[in-house]
Amino acid sequence: MENDKIKEAIDFAEKIKNASQFNVFWERPRREGFGVQLNFSGYNDLMLTVRDIMKVCVAALTEEDTASNLTISSVLEIALQLMPMEETMILDECYALHLKLKQQKTD
Repeated sequence: MENDKIKEAIDFAEKIKNASQFNVFWERPRREGFGVQLNFSGYNDLMLTVRDIMKVCVAALTEEDTASNLTISSVLEIALQLMPMEETMILDECYALHLKLKQQKTD
């Protein structure tokens, strides 16, 4: 049983090592046009920033004459681009492994 846990941990570490899902924070080739670099301390910081952007948009939509729909749409587009959707797949796998190891502990 202990050997199975070690093998799963090694397999998981290998999966993370070779994962193609972790690409939001990787440096990408420069595209045409202008760009900015945003720095985050981690995924939690990134998600909190996206949440705050969406809160501002919700507040703007509930107020009349606060901001144009075009401006709100642009801000929401930025928020969508910041969402690390590929990374959430590996987080789902982490959670599944966590549940499996937790179940083995109770057996």
